[in-house]
Amino acid sequence: MRDVFTDAINSPPGRLAEVLLGKITKGHGSELSDDVRSRLDRLIDAPGEAGRLARVRLARDVPFLFEHAPNWTTSRIIPLFDWASPDAASVWSARKYSSYIGSPKLFGLIKQPFLQMFGRSDMQAQDLETFARWLTTISIVNHAKAAGYPLLDTEARSALRKAGGRTLSSVGHRLAVEMQSAKSEEKIKCWQNVVGPVFSGIWPLDVELQTPAATFTLVRILLATGEAFSEAADVIIPFIQPDDPRSQSTIYSIAKADEALYQAAPSKMLDMMVAVVGDAPPGSVYALGKALLRLRTIAPALGGTRKFQKLLSLASQH
Repeated sequence: MRDVFTDAINSPPGRLAEVLLGKITKGHGSELSDDVRSRLDRLIDAPGEAGRLARVRLARDVPFLFEHAPNWTTSRIIPLFDWASPDAASVWSARKYSSYIGSPKLFGLIKQPFLQMFGRSDMQAQDLETFARWLTTISIVNHAKAAGYPLLDTEARSALRKAGGRTLSSVGHRLAVEMQSAKSEEKIKCWQNVVGPVFSGIWPLDVELQTPAATFTLVRILLATGEAFSEAADVIIPFIQPDDPRSQSTIYSIAKADEALYQAAPSKMLDMMVAVVGDAPPGSVYALGKALLRLRTIAPALGGTRKFQKLLSLASQH
C-alpha cells in the first residue's frame, strides 16, 4: 500500500511546505509573518491533490507549528485530525512519522480523535502500533513526571480494548524499554511508581485480548525488573499466554536471564516458565532444559515439584 506521507514529501506541494516550515520562527508580537501566513493559507487551500499533499506534509510537524504559531495551527491544522475531515486518515498516517508527541495542550486539542482511532477498523496495523506506544509514553510521563497530559489511565485502557489486542505488543515493548532504562538501584522505584501503575492502569483485563503475540514483551518487562521481580511477577504472570511453539524465543530469553532473577524468587521464575510453555508437546521446547537446570541449581527443592517435572518432560533434549 502506498504511503501518503512519502507521496507528500516527494511532491512539489510537499517540498514547498518544507520550505515554508523552515521560514517559521518565533514572532515578536505576531505568531507568523504576514508573508508566511499568506503562503501557508494558499498552499493548504489549493484544490485537489496538491492541497491534500501539502496538508499531509504539514500535519507531521504539527507540534512544531503549534509551538510557533498556536492560533493559526489551531484554526487551520488541528481540524484536519477530526474524523469528520476527509483528510483525517491521511494526516494521522503522516503524524506517526513525527518524533515528538507534542505538548499537553496540543494533545488535549486532538485527544478525542486520537482515542477514537483505536476503535477504527480501517487503521493500518503499523499506525496503531505507533500510536499505542505514544499512548503508553504519555501514561509513563504522567506517572513519572506529572507531565499533565489530559489522559486518564482508564481512557487509555478503553482505547486499547477497542483495538482488540492488536496493540498490546507495542504497549509491552514500551513498558519493557522503560524498565530496562532504570538503573539497578532504581528498579524497585521504577516498578512501584511508574511501570507497575501504568501496566495495572492501562493493560486490558479482558481474557480474550490476552494473546501469545504479547508474551515476549511481558516477559521482557519481568526480566528487566531486577529486585522488583517478585512483586512484578504477581502482577504480570496472570496475563502471560503460552508462547507461539514455532518461535520459543521467550524461553530462550528466560534461559539467558541474569542470575539475580533466578535467585530473587525461584518459585515465581518457575511459574513464569509454566505460563510461557503452556501445553507444548513433550520434548519440544528448546532452551527450557537449560533454564530448568539453572533453577534447580539455585533451588534444589523445586526439582521435585510436579510443575518442575512436567516442564522437564517438555524440554528438548537437543
